[in-house]
Amino acid sequence: MVARAKAASVEVLFLTDHDSVSGFPEALEAGRAAGLDVRCGIEINTAYKDSVHILGYGLDWTSPAFLARLAEFRERRTTRIRRIVENLRALGFPIDFADVQAASHETLGRPHVADALRRKGIVKNRQEAFNRFLIKGKPGYVDSMGPSVEEAIALIREAGGFCSIAHPDTVGDADEIAGWVERGLEGLEVYYGAHTPSDIVRYQALAEKHGLLATGGSDYHGPGTGRDKALGVDVPDEVYGRFMERLAKCA
Repeated sequence: MVARAKAASVEVLFLTDHDSVSGFPEALEAGRAAGLDVRCGIEINTAYKDSVHILGYGLDWTSPAFLARLAEFRERRTTRIRRIVENLRALGFPIDFADVQAASHETLGRPHVADALRRKGIVKNRQEAFNRFLIKGKPGYVDSMGPSVEEAIALIREAGGFCSIAHPDTVGDADEIAGWVERGLEGLEVYYGAHTPSDIVRYQALAEKHGLLATGGSDYHGPGTGRDKALGVDVPDEVYGRFMERLAKCA
C-alpha cells in the first residue's frame, strides 16, 4: 500500500483501518523506507444507520484506554458476524465462521462475509452478497453492535485526535450533524474518491454551514475489494493547509 501511495504521489498517507491500528507499525516502517509521510488514523464504524463512519486523525495510537475500546468494538463485530453466519447457515448455505475469519487477521465486517460467500460461489461479488443477504431487511442481516457516533467522537478526542465524518452521503439526515458538532465533530470528508464536482460543492457548503474542516480521503480498501482504483485524493492547497494546521495542534 505504501509503495502504491508513493507511486501515486501521495504526500501524506493516513492509515485509517476499521476499528484497529495494528497495521500502523508496519506501514510506518515501510513509509520511512520509501520516504513517505505515514500517519496513524482510525475509522470507527458506528451503529448510526449501520453506515456512518467516524475518521480520527492526530491521535495517540498507543493509548491503553484507546486500544482497549477498539478491542471491545472488534469483539462486538465478531459477535455480530457469528450471528450473521448462523442466519446464513439456517438458510442452507455452506458457510461457517472460519470461512469469514480467514479473510481478516483482526477486524471482521460484513464485507468479509460477502467475500466468503463469493469464494463459495454463492454470489459473484460483494455487492450481490449485500443486496441479497447483508443489508437491513435481508435474511442474513443482524443489527450493528457498534458504538454511537457520540461515543466514537469522544474516544478519538480522548486519544488527543480530531474527527471527521467519512463518505458523508451515508449520513442521510444532515440535521444530525449539528448535534455531533456540539459533541466535538470537527470535519467532513468533502473530497472523496466517488464525489462528483457537484457533490464537492454541496458538501463544502455543508461543512461551512457547521464550521467544519473539509477533509479528503480515497477510501482505498485494497486489491479485489471494489475500492482499489485510486490511492490518494486531490484537495486544494488551502484545504490541505488548514488540515495540517489542525493536525499540528494534536498531542
